[in-house]
Amino acid sequence: MRTASSGQQQTEQRFLTRVGTGSDGHFKVTTEGTERFRCDSSGRLLVGTSTVPSNKNSVTPTFAISASGVNGAAQITRHTSVGAGGALLELSATRGTSNTDYTILQSGDGIGTVDFLGADGNEFVVAAAIQAAVDGTPGDNDMPGRLVFSTTADGASSPTERMRITSAGRVIFGATAATAENELFSFQGNNFTLSQFQVTGGASQIPIRTHNTATSGTRNHILFMDGGGTVRGSITTDGSSTAFNTSSDYRLKENVELLTGATERLSQIPVHRFNFIGSEVTVDGFIAHEVQTVVPEAVIGEKDAVNEDGSIKPQGIDQSKLVPLLTAALQEAIGEIESLKARVAVLEAN
Repeated sequence: MRTASSGQQQTEQRFLTRVGTGSDGHFKVTTEGTERFRCDSSGRLLVGTSTVPSNKNSVTPTFAISASGVNGAAQITRHTSVGAGGALLELSATRGTSNTDYTILQSGDGIGTVDFLGADGNEFVVAAAIQAAVDGTPGDNDMPGRLVFSTTADGASSPTERMRITSAGRVIFGATAATAENELFSFQGNNFTLSQFQVTGGASQIPIRTHNTATSGTRNHILFMDGGGTVRGSITTDGSSTAFNTSSDYRLKENVELLTGATERLSQIPVHRFNFIGSEVTVDGFIAHEVQTVVPEAVIGEKDAVNEDGSIKPQGIDQSKLVPLLTAALQEAIGEIESLKARVAVLEAN
């Protein structure tokens, strides 16, 4: 009978898998002299670590994986010839207290959450989260759900909801409910630029399309509404052209009187030729603060205002607000012309 040499026995011993228990009641598996995973005395399965991670404001996991470098990951692979669906990770919840109890959930109940945690020097803290919750009244084979996306602001200790997708497919930013029942997207905020669209490269464009196939009639593309839901302006098309509209219904106005003295006021507004800094194109136009003294409602912003960093906070002008003054001045000029023509006709007759 052949006996293995001492060196051979040591080599074989190196690859043995060892199963053992600890004094604290844990169960562990070791290979090549290194512990690979354990089940501790509380029934928690720990892979690559012998301790449960410290998570602030989060639950203590019953399954934890810990590894250095690219090994700190878990992967699920599905092998199928069907091709649809791919790998599947299911998070489920019930109000029941046993493994076979499927007590129905209620609206607002959480179904599953994915927390993203980062170390703060002492423990792991939640930086962001994605949660699924019941979004309506569930029933047999009927589970309306929503997704909630949250992030933790700088200096805050817990995440705040930033966006949700409701069971009806509506996407809401900065709030938990849409402002109108038929809104597909709802952007809400306080002292924020709610959205910015930037297209780079190629033929830059942001199309706004309506799929109304009618060749005539007004179609709304953008509505501008106040806090009470009243439309104050719109951008519409009629099948051939685009209209930029502002509220003008007589029922929205009071103290209505004819505009007089328009010619004198109009003469106070200088008209210039200039080019904007950074552009060599010369254009005709106005200087905002010069118009502001005559038609203040046409100008937004204050003269010489600056931002906190010292950069200019430029004024803007809505040149359409000058149209009523121009129209009234022209009407006054037409009136004077007609009067002069009448006087000339009398002189010529004599």
